[in-house]
Amino acid sequence: MSTIGNFAIYFALYVSVVGVALSFVAGRTGSNRFLHASRFAAFTSFGSIAVASSVLMHALITHDFSLEYVVGNTDQSMPLFYLIGAFWGGQAGSLLFWVSVVASFTALCLWVYRDSYREFMPWVTMVCLAVIAGLLSILAFGSSPFEVYDVVKDPATGQGLNPLLQTPKMVLHPPSLLTGLASMTVPFAFAIAALITGSSSSKWVEAARAWILVPWLFLSIGNILGGMWAYEELGWGGYWAWDPVENASFMPWLLATALIHSLMIQERRGMLKRWNVGLMIATFLLTIFGTYITRSGLIESVHTFAQSDIGDYFLAFLLTATVISVSLFAWRWKSLKSTQKLDSVASREASFMLNNWLFLAMTVVVFFGTLWPKIKEGLTGQEVSIGPLWFNKWMIPLGIIMLIMMGVGTVIAWRRATWKNFRRDFVGPLVATVIGTPALIFGYWYLRGQGLGVEPTGLEAFYAVTTVAGCIFVTATIVQDFYRGISARMRAHEESAIDALMKLFKKQRRRYGGYIVHLGVVFAFLAFAGNAMKIEKDVALQIGESVTIGDYEMTYRGLSEKNPPGKLLILANMDVTRNGEHAFEMHPGKAKFGDHEMMTSEIDIRSNPIEDFYVAFVSASQGGQSATFKVFVGPFTWWFWIACLVIMLGTFICLWPTRDAMRALGRNPMGFGRSVAAMSLIAVSCMPMVVWQIESDTDWGSALRWEKADLTQPQEAPPSAADFAVQVTEEPS
Repeated sequence: MSTIGNFAIYFALYVSVVGVALSFVAGRTGSNRFLHASRFAAFTSFGSIAVASSVLMHALITHDFSLEYVVGNTDQSMPLFYLIGAFWGGQAGSLLFWVSVVASFTALCLWVYRDSYREFMPWVTMVCLAVIAGLLSILAFGSSPFEVYDVVKDPATGQGLNPLLQTPKMVLHPPSLLTGLASMTVPFAFAIAALITGSSSSKWVEAARAWILVPWLFLSIGNILGGMWAYEELGWGGYWAWDPVENASFMPWLLATALIHSLMIQERRGMLKRWNVGLMIATFLLTIFGTYITRSGLIESVHTFAQSDIGDYFLAFLLTATVISVSLFAWRWKSLKSTQKLDSVASREASFMLNNWLFLAMTVVVFFGTLWPKIKEGLTGQEVSIGPLWFNKWMIPLGIIMLIMMGVGTVIAWRRATWKNFRRDFVGPLVATVIGTPALIFGYWYLRGQGLGVEPTGLEAFYAVTTVAGCIFVTATIVQDFYRGISARMRAHEESAIDALMKLFKKQRRRYGGYIVHLGVVFAFLAFAGNAMKIEKDVALQIGESVTIGDYEMTYRGLSEKNPPGKLLILANMDVTRNGEHAFEMHPGKAKFGDHEMMTSEIDIRSNPIEDFYVAFVSASQGGQSATFKVFVGPFTWWFWIACLVIMLGTFICLWPTRDAMRALGRNPMGFGRSVAAMSLIAVSCMPMVVWQIESDTDWGSALRWEKADLTQPQEAPPSAADFAVQVTEEPS
């Protein structure tokens, strides 16, 4: 099978290189024959990569331990769920997945636009195939998943997937993130095509618009699922710690978000042509840069599971892409000058531009904070670290300003705002903010906050109050705009409120879908505001001893041991009461997988819209007479996951294909293509919340999931309980 896999990769590389040459000739000569030939090369490359991916997936599922990649990332006790996840769980497999996504989106784009954007498509094909060829070169010469053992070293079983990756979220999080990073190639190709052809119109924006939303959607899902994984598996009690790998995927998301907004200004007013091309190039380069720092070992992170020695290949790829794209940008600099100018600083264009600058400033902060420790170490030899406190110092005020500007941008007039516009559009949301902010804060404090007994610092309280005020202001602007739109339709067309709402979404998908996305952002900021009231405690308990956290009382009842096949599971049994009444039982744990030395934390969480009660088992004495725990009470964390669902719903509405778009998918779609597209988008949008709910409501969310013996196959030598107990006591509290 390795021969077939290797041949497929080399063949795809050859075809991609030929396709680059064919598309170059097609672009230079305008030849339809060469254009069709280059398109055929792209489809052939996609097919060959699909063959290589199928071979690797078959090898993983059938335990073909002749392949080094299968040995390094699977063992015979892993269920099918994680065998599939092992495809992208290692370095070479994730790279093959990346190039598969690029090839898939390239083929889809060429098919959808087979009869349109004739001036761009040869160059779009060339850029996409060049990216595919670059990634395939790394696969072929740097890190192939089809490397085999010789006869002597042929192993009989595998080493298994990293235990930290054996959770449901990690089967979904990496492919979501990789899809977001990889699919950024297509809109980047349109920007480069516009530079090559010298087009200064907004036509490339029109062509690339939907292709930018898709990677933004997947990056959003990937980042949030990554936050879920960190929240539940690493035991630090939060969903974002400014880890370098988190930052690597967050930076392109920030710039892509800025780009989505600034493209609207170019479409409507013909402004920001240089800015948008520059943002698109920077966004794509950050996707490659993030991969480089993740794979090269340049940074240290708890996430660097796929670290390898292919960093030099990615650095060469990054430098090549940077030199070419920046050179083209400089070449076309004059022709990209906008003919329109800003009419007034009091306008929607100005508010969008300010938000763009805020997103750019946040990207610079994250970029600097991620790389500065390495830069300073290289210059002075002095090791420094930049942690969450430094990031929060800059990102919290920038984020709050961005939140407020999001509300301003929703209601302020295009071109020039007037006093009449202010009275009509701002008074209502401002009144709602002035009344709603103290009412919500004092209501929460009276009903719940004082019971927790927390005392935030003055700065934390200021940030929390300002954030809540911003959330109310933005929500009020959205509600006001929906109300006016529905009322106008009801008056003009005699429709019911529900019909009018549906027509608003149907007629102006991008506008009202965008408002839904903004509402999701509001929910996320509400969760951020809750961090000001967060309680965190490190506790050590004897059996039968209790500790009070807020108005909860947690009692330690001892340890119990489980032995699902191939694993050892130690559970801490806790009773939790509130106001003297039994609330729930909790079972945080530690798990040891087969021969792996690493023990994973199995966090137990009780989550509701008001707060999360979160317990991480840290260590225990011999025999379990005493144990230490990390306990958190996190207000409003639940809203961060709901924010994900709402953001995905809004993006889904924006991406919902029109009838004209569906006609482009096939000569006679008969509704099939529309249904497939709709179901795919719904599945993708709901994925994070489905995972969250499954894990919240079933044993999959706690250590008890490893008791599901039917998910695993027996292994001859489970780990020793005695060894585990010793290692538990050696862990730092």
